[in-house]
Amino acid sequence: MTEWEGMDPERDYIERIPEFSGKKSGLPKVREFLGLLGNPDREFQIFHVAGTNGKGSVCAFLTAMLKEAGISCGTFISPHLVEVRERFLINGEMVSREAFLRAFEETREAVRRWMAAGEAHPTYFEFLFYLGLVLFRNAGVSVLVLETGMGGLRDVTNVTERPLASVITSISFDHMDYLGHTIPEIAGEKAGIIKTGVPLVYDASNPEAAQVIKRTAKEKNAPCLGIEAVPFSPADGGICFSVSYKGKKRSAFVPFSAPYQAMNASLAVGAMEASGLPVSEDQVFSGLRKAKWPARMEEILPEVYLDGAHNEDGIRAFLEAACLLKEQKKPKRVLLLFGAVADKEYGKMLREVKEQLCPEWCILAQLAIYRAIPLEELLKTAKEILEPETRVLPAEDVGQAVSLLLKEKKPGELAFIAGSLYLAGEVKAYLDQKAGKEGL
Repeated sequence: MTEWEGMDPERDYIERIPEFSGKKSGLPKVREFLGLLGNPDREFQIFHVAGTNGKGSVCAFLTAMLKEAGISCGTFISPHLVEVRERFLINGEMVSREAFLRAFEETREAVRRWMAAGEAHPTYFEFLFYLGLVLFRNAGVSVLVLETGMGGLRDVTNVTERPLASVITSISFDHMDYLGHTIPEIAGEKAGIIKTGVPLVYDASNPEAAQVIKRTAKEKNAPCLGIEAVPFSPADGGICFSVSYKGKKRSAFVPFSAPYQAMNASLAVGAMEASGLPVSEDQVFSGLRKAKWPARMEEILPEVYLDGAHNEDGIRAFLEAACLLKEQKKPKRVLLLFGAVADKEYGKMLREVKEQLCPEWCILAQLAIYRAIPLEELLKTAKEILEPETRVLPAEDVGQAVSLLLKEKKPGELAFIAGSLYLAGEVKAYLDQKAGKEGL
């Protein structure tokens, strides 16, 4: 019987790491720790993805293309919505609990040896990164799609030595206390993943960010492809756009209604071409069509869309997609379920919602995490901004908020849920639990 059999290491150990871990490790220490594990990162070919918004979507597109080509791949993403195993995918599917526990035990044993030598416990994200590398090595994958955590230059994932290709998605304001207070400063942190001579594909739609990224690529002699705005057209169940692969331009479809997915998919296609992997044109476009990425304008129920937008730029992208759906479907009413954490500019988010989406109803959810805005404070701000045009209703928890939304929504109306990835996770967990009870 293993130490963790019958227990939940996610709850009993991993989620408690922030209580006792110190500051993040520098990359030399990260490399030293990986040595204890046998340097598993050196066993994969790697796509390294950084940026403010869109990282997870690019990883989802790359994963789908690799899966379609029959190339065994692991995918490391964050955050998770419901349970931590969502961060580790093998060929696009969440890892088994058995595989997770085996990798957890190997990583925990390395941590014991590390601390016995007088070193500090790895941070939460570092531990999960190490665990993921062990897990992917155990699974025998050949290609790893690797999403950075926060930033790039000082991120633990930047221990990656020579990836197949680097990708930098859209750059906007987020985590400013750590990454800088201007777009060029933030872009400089993200550009830290660029490696000498390694191909780079990046979102060039923000001139300030693009200038920094392009300059860094030149300094590193990294061949680079900047992609500017990608025109798209709505289609049944998604969007269509044109993209080139190996010199041939053709129409592509992705099963997401959000306009920003045209850019993310184009970045993934560019990275796949730059990698030189044996992936055919048909496999690329078939992969795009089959890609899955939850809580990004995901239709979780008929006419009910869940989006993990959680910062100013993310809310703008969500609103662009939501307004497009509103224009297409011409609903009788629009309803919104909103929740946010205290360190986000939720007042600005709500003002943009009022100006662009104009919902008739807004239900406010009290999130269960410690960083949540107190409901009274959120209610006061929302009433000041949204009323009288929008009716504002509070809910004591996410379950109550979802129940109220579904009870109030009528056929022919549109409902959106947005404001935080934590909200998206709680909504998913509530609906899963509800479905489980109804299935008994």
